[in-house]
Amino acid sequence: MNLDAPGSYRAVDPADALADVEATAEQWTRARGLAGVRLDLAGVDHVVITGMGGSGIAGDVTAAVAAEAGFPLPVVVHKGYGVPPFVGPRSLVVACSYSGGTEETLSAAEAALDRGARLFAVTSGGALADRAAAAGTPVVRIPGGGMPRHGLGWLAVPVLVALGLDADLDETVEVQGELAAAAARDVPSAENPAKQLALRLASGSVPVAWGARGIGQVAAYRLKCQLNENAKVPAFWAELPELDHNEIVGLQEPSPLAGNLGLVLFRDPAGEHPRVATRFQVTEDLVGPRFAWMAEVAARGRSPLARLASLLLLADLGSVYTALELGHDPTPIPSIDRLKRALADG
Repeated sequence: MNLDAPGSYRAVDPADALADVEATAEQWTRARGLAGVRLDLAGVDHVVITGMGGSGIAGDVTAAVAAEAGFPLPVVVHKGYGVPPFVGPRSLVVACSYSGGTEETLSAAEAALDRGARLFAVTSGGALADRAAAAGTPVVRIPGGGMPRHGLGWLAVPVLVALGLDADLDETVEVQGELAAAAARDVPSAENPAKQLALRLASGSVPVAWGARGIGQVAAYRLKCQLNENAKVPAFWAELPELDHNEIVGLQEPSPLAGNLGLVLFRDPAGEHPRVATRFQVTEDLVGPRFAWMAEVAARGRSPLARLASLLLLADLGSVYTALELGHDPTPIPSIDRLKRALADG
């Protein structure tokens, strides 16, 4: 598909998934308006945020922002059944499930209640909303009917508000709006950062995303997941400095993969440790020749939340444009649907 012919997008994207991503700033604004819950954290020793897939990314976002903002409690992201063994009466467990029916998250919420932990839920309804209501725990009901992976604002903003990490939402929405305008469907590829990224991602190379631990790491992971679901392509991610202790060795020798990998570097100059910034350059020099192409994406904005949100939005837009370029409908996820049916039958 010609990305500079937006009139033809609907042939591949009949549900207009791109419009959902273009409206990210509006979604985050509306989510702030309905959040409504500010939790009293007295008597809480740690926060555990549980969720899967497009809902689980809310925990990754919150944990990264909390670390940058000096949040006084440990924030642990849990993606799986049950809860970590340390969860008890002095724990706050945040359960995020867009549908309200994610079995791993329901398991975690039930386990949290069984252990006497405090529970807070963010969901559009379903069994999670029912269970939270029955237990008398706070729940934020968000609009349903969409794709969880394109509902990050609905899921993350209520958590940020509940924990008091929402001070920079105004700047965040402003940065999102500016980026969405710069990368809108009517902006030609020559001037559009998301389309430029997509043209590389759709070039036939397997995408690899790297970012520094924290903000860059979450963005790299987000791109990997969005490429999997929206563009229907394999993709991989890793974080610095950890990848300098293993992954670069796997790239030191020529291999059949050497010319079939493309590298996206998510950079956060305002938040990267100086030694990590140096590692980026040295690592590029060491393994750059093993990649068919490399692209660097820099965060925009002042606050940690705005900087992270800018990287996430570019990943989201880039993944949908990649789907369009490849002729893949961004909306259906048949493999996941078949998996859920098989589990239900089992």
